[in-house]
Amino acid sequence: MSAEAQPWAELVALAERERDLVRDGRWEEVPAASAERLSASVALGHPPVAARAHLERLVELQAEIHAGLSAGRAFTLQKLGGMNRNKTAMRGYAGPPPVEHGLVNRSA
Repeated sequence: MSAEAQPWAELVALAERERDLVRDGRWEEVPAASAERLSASVALGHPPVAARAHLERLVELQAEIHAGLSAGRAFTLQKLGGMNRNKTAMRGYAGPPPVEHGLVNRSA
C-alpha cells in the first residue's frame, strides 16, 4: 500500500470499529467512535487516486452503519411503544384510587 493511501486505510479501520460497535449494540460508545472518524476524515482533505479502494470500502461500511443505527432506532421505538401500552394496561389492574376516610391528621 502506498504511503499516500495509508491514512485512508486507517479511516477504514475506524469505520470498521464503529460498525462493530453498532452491531454489538454498544450505543454509548458509538458517538465517540463516529466523532473520531469524522475528525480523521476532515483532516485528510481530498483523497488521492490510490485511495479509491478504501473509499469504496468506506461507502460499504457507511451503509452498514446506517442500517444498524436505523434498526436499533426502530427496535428502541418498538420497545418504548410497548412500555407505554404496558403502563396503560397496568392502570386497569390498579383499581380506583383509595378513598380518604378522614382518619389521618394531615395538618402537620
